[in-house]
Amino acid sequence: MSHRADIAEVARHARVSKSTVSRVINGGYASAEVKARVAKVIAKLGYTPWTTARNFSLGRAGCVGLIMEDTQSEWITQILGGIEEELTQKHISLLVGSLVLKDKYDTTTISSWIRERRVDGLIFARAGRREKALIESARKAGLAVSAIAPDENFKGVQVLRSDNAAAGKEIADHLYELGHRRLAYVGGPKDSHDARQRFEGLEQGFAAHKVKIPETNVSFTRYQVEEGVEYAHKWMKMGRQKAPTAVVLGNDAMAIGFMRTLQAEGISVPRDVSVVGFDDIPAAALYWPGLTTVRQEMRGMGAAACRLLMAAVEGEEVPVKPTEFAMKLIVRQSTGPVPGR
Repeated sequence: MSHRADIAEVARHARVSKSTVSRVINGGYASAEVKARVAKVIAKLGYTPWTTARNFSLGRAGCVGLIMEDTQSEWITQILGGIEEELTQKHISLLVGSLVLKDKYDTTTISSWIRERRVDGLIFARAGRREKALIESARKAGLAVSAIAPDENFKGVQVLRSDNAAAGKEIADHLYELGHRRLAYVGGPKDSHDARQRFEGLEQGFAAHKVKIPETNVSFTRYQVEEGVEYAHKWMKMGRQKAPTAVVLGNDAMAIGFMRTLQAEGISVPRDVSVVGFDDIPAAALYWPGLTTVRQEMRGMGAAACRLLMAAVEGEEVPVKPTEFAMKLIVRQSTGPVPGR
């Protein structure tokens, strides 16, 4: 039977304490020199931590869950990337659960995770009213809970969201400087906190320039490509003299659907209409014209949600106030001067 190195052996070879080795393995503080020395010894000895035994002794599952409506979006892919990066450092597994499969909303799987204590904590992405019972159930079971961009206010949950209102104002300033006065906003669902905040920022930004966005140019719908396509058909029916010269859509997928539909009919972006999205998914830079959008720190939110969750699992004090991430306007080729300027 081959010899299996243990943490004491690693500590002895690296000339540090066992607690220092544990900190390095779990992503805790240690100097760069100590981290390098411990990493070199671990590689040489072929040491792998017995995380299963440690979790068992602490009564933990060694796993967290990510819950979302569905996995088919660039937004959630970026969130997932940040979560995985953080969990890999801590040797913790991840379960991914969708609440909508084959167009049916079903909480059975997630409820079983909670009931059977298969996870130490849950991260909810864009949780809304329908997820309230699940979140309450998780909290009653003593699980740590983080919520990324939730559409409801949940008690006892660590919240991470973007500063959407400030982003809306920045877009307003950008479009105003280009001469745009006829605007449209096609946001996400009406019950979406992000969608409402984005519009309020946009509205306030234009109000500061004494420009009002007509109610007829404001609509709330799903965050899907098809909604962008639908609005493109509506825009074309308005006629060039009445149609908004700039359209801000709730996310990049909607914006790309809008642009693609107009371009198929020979309408130029941005010569005939300027377009702005939200999120800055990879496709925003690949599409032509490149999409002007607001970058959301999706990977950063995913990683931060993990850190807060694991701090709560370890019994540490975590902030009560929501953690808010700044957004950055990324100007590309889809916005330009108002037609005729």
